[in-house]
Amino acid sequence: MRKTAPQRLAEREARARSELLDSLFDAWIGQANNEATLSRLGPVDPLNAKDVARALKTDIAGPFAELTRETQTRIKAALTVLANSNGAEFREYWLDLRGPFGTTEDEADAIFPVVARTFGVKLPDTPPGG
Repeated sequence: MRKTAPQRLAEREARARSELLDSLFDAWIGQANNEATLSRLGPVDPLNAKDVARALKTDIAGPFAELTRETQTRIKAALTVLANSNGAEFREYWLDLRGPFGTTEDEADAIFPVVARTFGVKLPDTPPGG
């Protein structure tokens, strides 16, 4: 069946968000079993917000600060869209990332609020669908 224009637009927007997240998490793409990355980060419990925040500050916050203001704004906008969604898009992105921690859906769901807060995105008071 042929996709409608709104479906194609939604897919393009999701791909654009994914590419923006790639620029944010570039240092972690495919690092699931990289000993150097795991050693540098130390133990990270993906369900522990403090561990995740520490890891983000160790590897991701510095490169984010070096991005252009426009790219930072676009990344924050993408995170805002994800914060107001049901979580499935970030969950799928995170699991495909094969990052150094967080390999289950529950872990990906726990990681997102920390990522959002770290980069200044306000989360809704009530989770979407909740």
